[in-house]
Amino acid sequence: MLRALLVGFLLWPSLAAQTAPSGTVVTVDGRSLTGAFSVDAEGRAHVVGSTGTTDLALDEVMSFVPQGATAAVVLTPHRVWLRSGVELPAVRLAGLPGAAGKPAKLVVELPVGATVELPLGVLHAVRHGGTERPEPTSFGSDLSAPPLNNDLIYVVKDGKATRSSVTIVGLQADKVDFELRGKAFDFDLSGVTALVFGKNTGFAADRQANPRATLDLTTGERLLGRLLQFGEVARLRLDEGVEIEVAGSRVLRLGIASDRLRWLSDLTPKVEQTPAFDRVWPWANDRSIGGQGFVIGGTSFARGVGMVPRTRLTYDLGGNYDVFDAMIGIDDRGGPQAHAVFRVLADDKVVFEAGDRTRGLPPMPVHIQLEKCRRLAIEVDFGKNYDLGDYCAFADARVVRR
Repeated sequence: MLRALLVGFLLWPSLAAQTAPSGTVVTVDGRSLTGAFSVDAEGRAHVVGSTGTTDLALDEVMSFVPQGATAAVVLTPHRVWLRSGVELPAVRLAGLPGAAGKPAKLVVELPVGATVELPLGVLHAVRHGGTERPEPTSFGSDLSAPPLNNDLIYVVKDGKATRSSVTIVGLQADKVDFELRGKAFDFDLSGVTALVFGKNTGFAADRQANPRATLDLTTGERLLGRLLQFGEVARLRLDEGVEIEVAGSRVLRLGIASDRLRWLSDLTPKVEQTPAFDRVWPWANDRSIGGQGFVIGGTSFARGVGMVPRTRLTYDLGGNYDVFDAMIGIDDRGGPQAHAVFRVLADDKVVFEAGDRTRGLPPMPVHIQLEKCRRLAIEVDFGKNYDLGDYCAFADARVVRR
């Protein structure tokens, strides 16, 4: 009996790993590991592959993509925006009255099946019945620029749509409680098309420290917060303090943001541009002139910096990073005669140059030891054709601390 228990105990890690999703892990230092991926309660990541187990600190992980995971098209009637920036699709909404000193909450059922209870004060906006009823005329502008000290309620009553400036004070199971001109009212949730909360009528939750996780689910949700567990079950704590638990098989992609890796598109550079043919062409983060993201030699990238000659972007790194990595090339949506020169400078010294990049070439990897330089610059210049279709891309551009 004792021997059987001992054998079971010794086999437990490998058996547990078998229940974790299998796929590809990419680390911040560029390694690609394939196997069953899990994260334990102590925040250590494990990849169990054919050649053994690789143990990692969570901040060493950049992403995990499960094998065979596919996104489903899920139309949801409701959406909820939080003050932290998270946007949640919802299949059902209900109110939960406040009691015993606790605030009223909005109960949100996600497409994946999980249910979360969100305090009234952390809500930025709610869209109710969006697949069934048109969006209120001013909802989009109110969402981006809410009033300071009042809330907005959009309702449909007797077939007429109205928008009122109120103070939302609570929620019942199927009603919204609010004050209008000093008087108390409530309105059936079924008739509410939207709510927008005032800038000063709630609060944004404190942001949890890095490493932070982004969970993209097969049912369309994108959850941001602190990863507490990953394997057969994925468990994440939003900044609002709410924990969400889903099956690991419902994860489409896991991304980890840490202090060890910074995307250039998240940093603010000093910009130097020389007009070409009396025109200054724009540069952009996470897109080229041709559209969102980048496509280089048929390979797509979501992140990076798009530029046109002659442009130099200089980033103040403060001596905090060791490596610069990127994939460079001309976006496939550029001109047919596109030909450009790519350079990288560390503390004003050229440490990389490629002068033969034309449209259609595969992406070229760039890997540079920064030696703790303080300034990193990326630059593009005209090639021999002086073509205005030089849609240059530093795709997946990032700096890494060992």
